[in-house]
Amino acid sequence: MQTLDLHGERYEGVQHKVHSFVYNNDLPLRIITGKSSAMRKIVVDTVELLGYHSHYERLINEGSLIITEQEF
Repeated sequence: MQTLDLHGERYEGVQHKVHSFVYNNDLPLRIITGKSSAMRKIVVDTVELLGYHSHYERLINEGSLIITEQEF
């Protein structure tokens, strides 16, 4: 599974990075947001705008999201 790691990224460029990553790779995808709730919100909002869904990779790991075409 292709992975985008956003650790250390600034919020300003994240929406563009997520958009490019989703459109240039086959789903499902993994996006690592880390513990930042603000970063996670940017990613979730961007994925929803693109018409896709996201869910935590594991319930105990909220810092990694899986992006899919269908709701999990």
